[in-house]
Amino acid sequence: MTKTNPTFCGAEPTWANACVGNNGNPSYVEYSIGFSKAANILIDLVLKDRSNNLSVDEFVYPVCFNMRHSVELRLKGAIDELIEIAKIKKITLNFNSSGSHDIESIWTFFKTQSEILDSRYSDINKKIEPTILDIAQVDPTGQTFRYALSNTAQKHLTDVSLINFIVLKDKFNELELNLDKLHQLNTWLQTEYRQGTFTTKLSRSQIFKIAKKLPHTDKWREAQFTEIKEQVKTEYDLGSRDFSKVIDIIRCHYSLAPIIGAPLPIKGITEPQLLFFIDEWIKKNPDIKKAPDSSFTEISFDKESLIARMLARAIEKTDIWDTVADEVCSGYLAGLESLFYFARDTTFTEYYNTIYDIHIREANNTLKFNKTLKDDFMHIFNKTSALNNILLSLYALGHAKLAESIITTHELEISFRWLHDARTGQRFIYPDFAAY
Repeated sequence: MTKTNPTFCGAEPTWANACVGNNGNPSYVEYSIGFSKAANILIDLVLKDRSNNLSVDEFVYPVCFNMRHSVELRLKGAIDELIEIAKIKKITLNFNSSGSHDIESIWTFFKTQSEILDSRYSDINKKIEPTILDIAQVDPTGQTFRYALSNTAQKHLTDVSLINFIVLKDKFNELELNLDKLHQLNTWLQTEYRQGTFTTKLSRSQIFKIAKKLPHTDKWREAQFTEIKEQVKTEYDLGSRDFSKVIDIIRCHYSLAPIIGAPLPIKGITEPQLLFFIDEWIKKNPDIKKAPDSSFTEISFDKESLIARMLARAIEKTDIWDTVADEVCSGYLAGLESLFYFARDTTFTEYYNTIYDIHIREANNTLKFNKTLKDDFMHIFNKTSALNNILLSLYALGHAKLAESIITTHELEISFRWLHDARTGQRFIYPDFAAY
């Protein structure tokens, strides 16, 4: 049993107890936050005091030490994240984070390996590098702001003389902002690479760019396609086998296939079946066609009348099952459910394949135990968001023409939840950043 330390221990009040070790499980990133905030708080206090009582000459050392140590930890955290991305690509990266404090060496490793792994790192790396190298020049190993003298008894900072707190604040805050963006990129790429849309030579982003260069498939027997093929192979240093792998990915991908004019079919449910479902759903949900009315309408709260209307509506909605019961197989139901649920929380169209596999298994299990699919079918049919979700999914899966045909046929006024990519300023339904 570990002996209690009277200094580093828990006590009352409990809000003042910090969680550490296995009780906190922090990574390099969590460790860095405290040092970063400490530096910023000290800078702000000194600037507010205008160095009257809180001397810049005294506080410069803890401020710069905390800044520098925070940055070192952030870079080591970025390397850990990069190693995880490399694992997904079946690439081994080794770096001794615990044994290295040379910030330039740490940065050089990350910059070099990240840009080899994915070219999208180059832009953010260019923004980060100047300040990292400034830190490396003044305090390469984290000793300069800790001690007055080096290990060889040389006085530190003799080549610097002056350090301005306002400049420090501006530079550090800008660096922190860009390190946050780097962390976001790392997190995004981990998720993106897990989708499996990449090759040994090409990232998802590059595959999207290649798809946009290609003509529609009906032009692939023409000379234009051959010319573009050779241009792509030269630009990305691809052999014929590499190019064929890219084509196979594009043809079988719900986001990429529409770019070459060959959208993949909706899973499980046919277009006539889907259109019939929507026709019947709209009959039971006629309010979908009404424009929003801001005027006040008096509502009757007669209990008996309300219950009667609810019962009548429930009976009406079950009529649809009698019409489609013979047609609804496990594939039909799974196809319908996938279109509905795919619209809820997806970023990548690869998830559509996953969610269909889940629902087809569930439907088959239901039939296996001699149950009907009625309850699951009616669950979707009774959803007030069914049409909106289905239309969103159709757009995302490359079936915009079908979605627009449904909107036009039924004279709908649908207001979609558009998403915004702050990096490009473009608006779109699903945030597949690789496409931009």
